[in-house]
Amino acid sequence: MKRPSYLSIFTSALALGMRGFGGPATHLKLFSKRLVSEKKWLSQGELDGLISLAALLPGPTSSQVGVAIGLEVGGFWGAFLFWFGFTLPSAVIMFGLSLVTVGNLASNTIIFWGLKIAIFAVVVHSLRSLASRFAPDLFRRILMFIALVFFFIVKDSGLQFVAIILAAIMGIIFIKVEPKEFSISPQRLKQRTALAIFTAALILMACSPYLAQRNSGDLETFGNFLQIGGFAFGGGHVVLPLLQSHLVVRNLISPAVFTQGYFLAQFMPGPLFAVAAFMGSASLLSPHGLLGSAEATVGIFLPGSLLMLSASYYWKSWSRNTRFLGAVAGINSAVLALLVVACINILRL
Repeated sequence: MKRPSYLSIFTSALALGMRGFGGPATHLKLFSKRLVSEKKWLSQGELDGLISLAALLPGPTSSQVGVAIGLEVGGFWGAFLFWFGFTLPSAVIMFGLSLVTVGNLASNTIIFWGLKIAIFAVVVHSLRSLASRFAPDLFRRILMFIALVFFFIVKDSGLQFVAIILAAIMGIIFIKVEPKEFSISPQRLKQRTALAIFTAALILMACSPYLAQRNSGDLETFGNFLQIGGFAFGGGHVVLPLLQSHLVVRNLISPAVFTQGYFLAQFMPGPLFAVAAFMGSASLLSPHGLLGSAEATVGIFLPGSLLMLSASYYWKSWSRNTRFLGAVAGINSAVLALLVVACINILRL
């Protein structure tokens, strides 16, 4: 197959981003129709493998699959252009909405609480779905409960990160996951490059709690959203409690404005994570406005994208490694607990 041009990658992703109403299920269906059946950029087996890989990583599934497809057909520039085109429509609209007041939504108590309860119900439904995947057996439920108690008591982000690492170690020792075979052919990366990207992702995620501190100056917004993106396993609506705990709980954005932004994001095309463009602009973090919107958007997408780029190289061997799969299972159980604790705060504020 002839490799598509950079312009073709960008315009294809832009079209998908403008048509992608309805969340990741719709996005992936569009990917299959447009990129597999029509353009033949990859096979259905490769697409299925990338979807399975993205489901294990933090970040929005459809965006990460798009990044991996862009890498395969256009190298690093292809990966960036696919992400940029797919994210651009919703990010621009959300930034624009952050600059205006939409009706009396923020000041009407009845509407505000009605939306808050509705969003809470959606998140609980998403968490129930995640629980069937992340805690399907007794050990993982016990691990989740222990993590739940820890995260409910300990609010320090650095200690929470350490707890997730410990959960990964417990997963390696005690959790057995049946390996599966997936069709992925990473032709665009060398092992050294993949390892460097993976290392960079881990370093960024480990440093994010320190970048997010109030004395970090113009990196504060980037650090906060980088941290959110690094913990956002499950994608979609589960990012809400993480945004809530980092922004509303810390009085960096009002509950009313936060709820308004998240409510509006439900009607946007493309990835729901683009709500970061609204939150980064409207928050009191440094910076905010246009620069804050850009930092927030890049920050929330960056960890998952880097992990997806590197993991696509290793996935064929990793998917057969029971220790790796056990570590992922342990992390997922702990992150589920983190999301439950953060979700509790939705109705408390």
